[in-house]
Amino acid sequence: MRNFLVLLLLFCGICTYAQAQFYTTQYRPPQQLEQLRTPHFKIVYATGNDSIALRTGQILEEQYGSVQKLVGGELNDFPVILNDYNDRSNGFVTSHHFRSEIEFPPIKGKSLNPQTGGWLENVVPHELVHALQYSNLGSNNLPQFISLFSPDVARSFHGAIPSGINEGLAVYHETKSVSAQGGRGNFPLFTNQFKATFKSNRRWSMGQMLQRSSDTRPFNRHYIGGYAFTNWLHQNFGENISRETLSFYMNYPFLGYGAALRHTTGKWPGQLYDQLVKDKQKTLRGPSSSYQTLSIPFKGREIRRPKWLSDSTLVFYGSFYNARPGFYRYDLDSEEIKRILTTNSVGDYRYDLSGDRSKMIFGYYQADPIYDNTTKAELLEFDFSTNTRKQITKGGRVYAPTYVKDDELWALQTRPASSAITSVTADSISEVFSRRDYEITAVTAHPKSHQHQIAIIANKDGNQALWIARRSQLSQELHGTPDVSFKNGSVFDPEWHPDENKLLFSSDFTGIQQLYEFNLDENTIREMTNTPFNAFEGSYSPDGQRIAFIRQHKNERLPAILNQSDFLNKTIEPDKWQTSETTTTVTTSPVVSDSVYAQSKHWETDTYTTGGRWLKPRTILPSFKEVGNSNNYQAGFALHSNSLLADQSYSAEFTYFKDRSWYEITYQNKSFFPGFKAKLYSEPDYLAFEQEDRGLFTLLRQNRALSLSIPLNVRLNNNIYSSSVYIEPEIRYSQIRFFDTREELPSSDFSDLAVANLYSQFNIRLQQNIRDVQPNTGITLFSEIEHYLSDRELSFAVNNGEIQLTQPQSTALRAGMFSYFSPLRRWNQSFRVGLQGLTQSGLIFNNQSLVSDGFSEKVLPTANNLLSLSTRYTIPLAFADNGGFLLPFYLKNLYLVAFSNSVTSPASTNWYERSRSVFGLQLRMQFRISNLSFDIGAGYGYEPTRKNHQFFIDSF
Repeated sequence: MRNFLVLLLLFCGICTYAQAQFYTTQYRPPQQLEQLRTPHFKIVYATGNDSIALRTGQILEEQYGSVQKLVGGELNDFPVILNDYNDRSNGFVTSHHFRSEIEFPPIKGKSLNPQTGGWLENVVPHELVHALQYSNLGSNNLPQFISLFSPDVARSFHGAIPSGINEGLAVYHETKSVSAQGGRGNFPLFTNQFKATFKSNRRWSMGQMLQRSSDTRPFNRHYIGGYAFTNWLHQNFGENISRETLSFYMNYPFLGYGAALRHTTGKWPGQLYDQLVKDKQKTLRGPSSSYQTLSIPFKGREIRRPKWLSDSTLVFYGSFYNARPGFYRYDLDSEEIKRILTTNSVGDYRYDLSGDRSKMIFGYYQADPIYDNTTKAELLEFDFSTNTRKQITKGGRVYAPTYVKDDELWALQTRPASSAITSVTADSISEVFSRRDYEITAVTAHPKSHQHQIAIIANKDGNQALWIARRSQLSQELHGTPDVSFKNGSVFDPEWHPDENKLLFSSDFTGIQQLYEFNLDENTIREMTNTPFNAFEGSYSPDGQRIAFIRQHKNERLPAILNQSDFLNKTIEPDKWQTSETTTTVTTSPVVSDSVYAQSKHWETDTYTTGGRWLKPRTILPSFKEVGNSNNYQAGFALHSNSLLADQSYSAEFTYFKDRSWYEITYQNKSFFPGFKAKLYSEPDYLAFEQEDRGLFTLLRQNRALSLSIPLNVRLNNNIYSSSVYIEPEIRYSQIRFFDTREELPSSDFSDLAVANLYSQFNIRLQQNIRDVQPNTGITLFSEIEHYLSDRELSFAVNNGEIQLTQPQSTALRAGMFSYFSPLRRWNQSFRVGLQGLTQSGLIFNNQSLVSDGFSEKVLPTANNLLSLSTRYTIPLAFADNGGFLLPFYLKNLYLVAFSNSVTSPASTNWYERSRSVFGLQLRMQFRISNLSFDIGAGYGYEPTRKNHQFFIDSF
């Protein structure tokens, strides 16, 4: 029964979530959709992407058998949604409305192995592993029983498995079964991160290898460690080990995945880890060359693509635990670092400097203001002399820019599963070159315009190679053989020498990413670095005498300088990089078999429509929730469902409390903008009243209503700083009556009320660094106003006496502001000041929402006017970022909170005397039990004017 608590918490979390909407909704850009049906899949895609959808279906069907052998499971008519509107590419499988979604545009950067093939060959088999794994429910067990009420919830038991196991299995499959040299397990930029950390004094524990990290780099650690463990497990215990372990886990989920491994391997997780360490220690560290590593005064350093502003000054992109991400200037003489531009960057981090090095052009992600999960890549130019920026494109979907001439700019533009070279001006974007079977990753022009040479790196069928082409004959020369192509590796990061006809690039063909120099005049290639754990993204100094580059150091990526006297200058034999027509036709991408290819000719396509089948409940869950803060609970069940595209959803909850039935039915539609939400409900609540002759007493209120609201969220900015506006107007028709809680008899007739409500929130430039526990800057403004459009007098009996209560045309307003500051941002400390107020002419809002938990009792619970001033100062104490595997308790961090809260009723004549103030401390921790996140604190509050004190525990 070791992990019964984990499963219990998972199920309780699901049931608690069921009180709200179990299935989410989202806005999508309007598209005409079609669907392709294959033997196991239903592929939904936008009109015009037929060939990409067909290729996706062929890969899925080709890989289906090998993935099923790895993880078990079975799929039938499984939905795969292909999106072409998001440039921040991703793929995922969700158990909630079981489906997979994949963005068409290729992922940018070096996160995937080019030798696997193109974007589809990388992402489709990976997500198929998750889909088949989630469909494996075992047999005659608890998940199978729960699947009678909700297959989606039953699949969620896989969510209690550490993320590294799930991702490790997917990376293992893409490495072993997709293409000969493909998969991240054959990709040095991926595998050497593990080696660099393993060989250091920062070796990951078993829990760190397999648990998702958000506080410690690398943030894809669970992919890296998960693959290392999964690959080792299969090597030592056979190819069936994962499927057998998954089956045992699903049959006995309350034992946890560690116990399942114990059953199938005969060893406890700790013993497996010790053996893994012993085996990995047999690997040896390679030699290293001489280089100068720059001193960067921040924690969690992730530096990318250093370039030279002068012989003594670098510029690079940096991201840190305790500093804002963006472009930084670094003085090599004084070792002074200064942030010059706060921004995000497209994932390849490619940018270019103008010929005189006075300007910089780069690509960044701009979130759509309305549509969810929709981001476009845009170009921005920065002037170093004036510190001004200018956006070059709007809706351009362009990235990886390069100055071809002073008056000409080229960049890559997103295509479905591909990319194109384009010429960019302030007014237009025109295509220069594209082919669907070429995924172009980098383009850069020789700085001497008379050379007329363009270096282009493109991936064709898993062969990522380098072409040198003339501008005037670009299309013809790209159709020919590449100038540099390695059989067992890929080419990255082309950078021209400032004067000579030489090109610097990186490659991983030796098993370690190193820098190389291609001398075009001599047609020779020399190895320049000999680092043990990857060197990449190099650039020449203006005089050509030094190279700046990035090296892997433990779990960080740091900039380094290599002098010409320390260049390795090892000549690479031509037969390793020169190509011919025959060698370039060899593909490392997955080959669709003749049988699948022939079968695919008979697959049918038709128009996709939502239809009405989604109205059938996908989930039936128990419901259990507290009424007010009374320690009384209502219980029942809830029905939930949403459409495949998640643009519509509903929940219907039915409960029983105090000998009465209650219900809440919600329907939300986001198939158009702005959409709407409708709600029909009858809900109980407790309200406190105070009369001179009776004192304080509590009544149970029944509120049944029909409401219509329009939730509207607009993102004004989401580039490091976040600014947004949320507005939700609502109108509802309510009927309210009260019950005496002591006699439990009806005490009043229904009072009819027409109510208008408006909630609004404005977030202004909120920003939070990686290890901050709250924003370090910005302002949040919010308000809610509710007005009763009608009134009615209520009469009710309490203890055989009669009390008159008039429900007038009440108006209630609550508003507030939170401001964030960080005088000690380098230590991830932050300070929040909050001012909130409430005024109402009737019993509408619960005023205790303005009051701190630090008070030992309710403060002015019946006051219709309340003002609250609060402060909160957070001090991180430790970032443990570690935990167990057998008992999957994972501690992220510990932090201290100093707080205060002063509350008063400003309308009272003696408001000063009635004021209450509390001061206190909390020790809080953020942790996970398996993949469930918690933030819990134990605190002490002291009220000096009354000498009251209280110990309390709260969570959020």
